[in-house]
Amino acid sequence: MIQARPVSRRRVLQIAASIVPLFVDGECGAALRRVGAERAVRHSDELLALGAREAVERIGRGELEVETYVARLLAQYGTHKDLNVANTIEPARILEAARLADRMRRRGATLAPAFGLPFAVKDQIAVAGYSTSGGNGALRGYVPKRSAAAVDRLVAAGAIPFCMTSLPDMNVVDGLMHQLSAHSESFGAVHNPYDPARIPGGSSGGNGAILAARIVPAALGLDTNGSIRCPAAFCGVTGFRPSTFTLENAIQGTRRKRYPDDGLVLPPARRLDTIGPMARTVSDVAFLDWLITGEQVPTVNLRTVRVAVPSPSFWEEDCVDADVAAVIRQTFDTLRDAGCTLVEIDFNSEVRRLVGTIEQPTPAAVFAADGMNAPMPTRDTMAAWLEANAPNVTVEQMYRGRPMRGGGRSLPPANEQIAVLSDAASRYTEVYRAHRVSAIAYPAIPIVAPPIRAGGPKEPFGELITINGRQIEEGKVAARNLFIAPRIGAAALSIPAGLARGLPVGLELDALPGKDTELLGLGVAVQAAIGLIPPPEL
Repeated sequence: MIQARPVSRRRVLQIAASIVPLFVDGECGAALRRVGAERAVRHSDELLALGAREAVERIGRGELEVETYVARLLAQYGTHKDLNVANTIEPARILEAARLADRMRRRGATLAPAFGLPFAVKDQIAVAGYSTSGGNGALRGYVPKRSAAAVDRLVAAGAIPFCMTSLPDMNVVDGLMHQLSAHSESFGAVHNPYDPARIPGGSSGGNGAILAARIVPAALGLDTNGSIRCPAAFCGVTGFRPSTFTLENAIQGTRRKRYPDDGLVLPPARRLDTIGPMARTVSDVAFLDWLITGEQVPTVNLRTVRVAVPSPSFWEEDCVDADVAAVIRQTFDTLRDAGCTLVEIDFNSEVRRLVGTIEQPTPAAVFAADGMNAPMPTRDTMAAWLEANAPNVTVEQMYRGRPMRGGGRSLPPANEQIAVLSDAASRYTEVYRAHRVSAIAYPAIPIVAPPIRAGGPKEPFGELITINGRQIEEGKVAARNLFIAPRIGAAALSIPAGLARGLPVGLELDALPGKDTELLGLGVAVQAAIGLIPPPEL
């Protein structure tokens, strides 16, 4: 089991010394002065290390004031502002919400289940009163009047919005959004806390980085083709993609998302899009999921679980970095030692064949992404959204001359799409039934976070790397496994498994559509067995 590194007294003093001057003339400085320098020194790293559940519990017991906690997180943000994790942050507003919470607790108010919990929101999910840009400079002035339903549920549970996190420009070119780097032409590049010279993953890159940097303990992201799980894997945090179908819906070819997706910036959500929670541990992700859905996560005994894993040929033939493979295979050994039954399957022929690859997707993949009452954004739908929400912004300003479709792509009739999707869902289900497994485990991403290339491609597409003697595009190998779950509508979870060359490696666990709570329960048990990875050396 990997243990977190102990924090030296010298490091605590260094952090504490950086707190007091920070925002000294503003709200944070005033709050920290009230807390007192000695107390700030004593609790500095302790507060940053708190998870979401633990922070709420300490606040509820009266051991921690919300203002004290929020002030420390704001100071941590200021210290590491160069990571570029937030597009919008308003310290005075956050501190005022924290003071209000403290007054309520002192007056003996009944505390909601997430009382005082600061959480970040991807700058593509509406938060009332906060500038929400979708990473696009043309929308800097767009301030939603209503929050997304998922945000409302967290706020109703007592949580406090902390900031709008950075993401790539929401630019759709022929309906395909390849955004692994979290680089925005308008807001700049987000940096990975484990190595600021590397990308954090995308498109919820600000979320991955802000969690890894210990600035907030919880966040809401948005996953289309891996936009939660990619930054979770690269930044060493946990990311959860909820089901976008139930099993019955998937087989019938109809849509039923587990999380509400109203309140997204830009045109209506596609079949693949879903809001999802992110945190540093699976337990905290399960807590956020319960706040949003009301569904309790069961306790799972690993000795009663069967999990499918790739057979040995996968590691020899597939595009998996040797150091990443070593981390994942060691994780599998740890799970076997904990009593979990691992069943080897031919991953490529039994799983990936259902959705194909990025270069050659199956018909099911195409229809899941682009058909059946879930059209991709077009010039017309974009113009309609802007007219209703940001009438002073034009499509041309949004896309700065980039190509965009004028109308929907020609697709087969709905009944043919339903038949293809139903067949893919049935065959995916058969993999689970044939092997009597409740989940499938594999590397979330087969490589570690690529470098940020100044003056080169903003995305790692086009850059060739050599893996197992084979040259392949860096971006395509990074996204290779992320596309599987969205095409099937499956629940998917990325858990930090360890470090390769000092950089995080993510283990992905997928379950059948609709088996979200069971997957989260399994994830909690898996993380308890393998342990937590060390935090970044900031």
